[in-house]
Amino acid sequence: MKFRRPRNSTLFSILVFLVSFGFWLGQPQPVKNYSYVTIPEVVKTDPPVTVPPETTVVETTIPVETTIDPAAITLPTETTVLP
Repeated sequence: MKFRRPRNSTLFSILVFLVSFGFWLGQPQPVKNYSYVTIPEVVKTDPPVTVPPETTVVETTIPVETTIDPAAITLPTETTVLP
């Protein structure tokens, strides 16, 4: 079987592919952080420990200093120019 010489455009395409592939291989790779998860040891207590309920009080009122007076808000007027 006899091979014939490829066209110049084919050789040029192969050259461009090889050069771009080489640049792609030369790019820096991101550092992968392989952190292995360790399972903590389970501590058994006898009798089981009970967690007391939370007794935090959530304040639901907003202080007067942080409210905004709606009458003080002014919206800019828009003008529409038709062509």
